[in-house]
Amino acid sequence: METLFKRNKNNEFLKDFLDSNLVEKGNSKNTASAYKNDLNQFLEWLEKKSYDLKTIDENKLEKYLTFLGKRGYKEASISRKTACLKAFFKFLLKENFKKNNVMKNISRNVKSKSLPKSLSNEEINQIFKFLDKENNNKFRNKAIFEILYGCGLRVSELINLDIENINFEESHIKCTGKGNKQRIVPTNDNCLLSINNYIEYERNYLKNKKSKSLFLNNNGNRISRQSIWTTVKDCTKNLKLSIEVTPHTLRHSFATALLKGGANIREVQELMGHSSLSATQIYTFLDNDWIKKEYLNSHPRA
Repeated sequence: METLFKRNKNNEFLKDFLDSNLVEKGNSKNTASAYKNDLNQFLEWLEKKSYDLKTIDENKLEKYLTFLGKRGYKEASISRKTACLKAFFKFLLKENFKKNNVMKNISRNVKSKSLPKSLSNEEINQIFKFLDKENNNKFRNKAIFEILYGCGLRVSELINLDIENINFEESHIKCTGKGNKQRIVPTNDNCLLSINNYIEYERNYLKNKKSKSLFLNNNGNRISRQSIWTTVKDCTKNLKLSIEVTPHTLRHSFATALLKGGANIREVQELMGHSSLSATQIYTFLDNDWIKKEYLNSHPRA
């Protein structure tokens, strides 16, 4: 009975914590979902060890992180789970459930972060040539690629687009990013033409065509995140490209192309929907060969 009580009480704190992060802190549903999975795993471990959340100390938390390492979790995953626990115990302290923050001195930061990989202009052109020849969902797929590469949207932003978010007159797209923050992203004629062709020649013949959602699956429902990933993979897997392409690869390529073209890093930050400049600055370290070439072409002593 006591174990059942503890489980229910812990679940109450978990729900309150997730609600707090979603509403007060404005975190995305994806972040809340990751936190929920991480904390459920932690609470299950507590129960198996017969540890009490109220009395757990730093030593036991270190044991949990060691347990994760032995389970084969990568450094980046453990770092994320640690960040989640830090936020959770900070919340418990705020709610007066804990007298001190037992996660305060515990750290599992990722030592090195790999740079995002991007496609060259030649590779991008190769992809779009293939899309022009493709038969299945030709217009839909091209519109998806045009938005991911031409506007730099995240997959979550893409799948949540409604038709009314596309402004053909002003040539921009209104999307909702992380933390439910909205932004206006300018777009180009190729992108708008692809969207218009998709609506006119494919979407209008799908079930539930009166839906407000821009991209629909064959059942007339809003397209899923997995469908976007599968589409990008299927459209690029047989092409001779230097890297494996994901939706995020196209977003990285968008940012890299802008910076190479002379865009200001602050402008790129706004277009990407990054809350901090540090997230955008990673793109300034990309493509060392291109940087060296620019140096040799530009410096008077080179």
